[in-house]
Amino acid sequence: MFLRTVLAEARKNIKQYFFTARALFWALALPLGNGLYLYFLYLPFGSRTVNLEFTSRVFTLDLAGFTLIGQLLYSFFTMMLLAGVAFDAERWQGTLESVLLSPANRIAILLGMALANTLSYVWLLMGVMFSWVMFLNVSVVISDLPALLASVLLSYLSLVALGMSLEAFCIHSRRAHMYVNMLQEPIMFLSGLIFPLQSMPEALLPISYLLPLTFGLISVRLTLLGGASIFDVAIPLTILGIMIIIFTASAVWLVGYAERNAKAKATLTQF
Repeated sequence: MFLRTVLAEARKNIKQYFFTARALFWALALPLGNGLYLYFLYLPFGSRTVNLEFTSRVFTLDLAGFTLIGQLLYSFFTMMLLAGVAFDAERWQGTLESVLLSPANRIAILLGMALANTLSYVWLLMGVMFSWVMFLNVSVVISDLPALLASVLLSYLSLVALGMSLEAFCIHSRRAHMYVNMLQEPIMFLSGLIFPLQSMPEALLPISYLLPLTFGLISVRLTLLGGASIFDVAIPLTILGIMIIIFTASAVWLVGYAERNAKAKATLTQF
């Protein structure tokens, strides 16, 4: 029943997402354009590499790869942000009450929404990586394949868990789209997407370390481009694992709170 609910919710959201040509633009053309923008931003400095400092070590990474990974993970992050407004769509369509009254597992519904956005992202990932590696000659340096796989998997799961938590949070408000738009630019700046974290003002670093995207970027960049081992990225991987637990628990609590509040006040669909 749980798996069937996940798949049904994912199928519904995928059909809704790819209903218009505008979705294809936002999912492919815009991220690719942003990635090229970041790449050309560095060209006046006359360098093909960028230094990333982490745990007292300095890794020299391919510039195109640095911007490519940043844009790909950020695109997936925005997909998870957009998953957060899915319950708003249920409210607009007048189906939110039906969803909450159904016997379907609430976490399965959240996971299905997140999975739909994930599947919408996979073809973008393959297409952009192929084109960038072919035309920009990204220099890949992998010395520890399990470390790379762990970095990709934990980054993915942490962002999915964050998306589920945002979905659960957005049940409580009609301002989900506003929150999503407000979060995008600050997180792009704070996560180290555009420049290495050692260039970040120290006063802002504590905020950067609250974002799963920050540690996902560090671990994937170092293991894919810098030849880092599992020991080099043990700290960000551990933090990503903790974030998965925290965001998943947050999603479960927020959904339960929404249901209890709906039963007590019957106002969930009225605000």
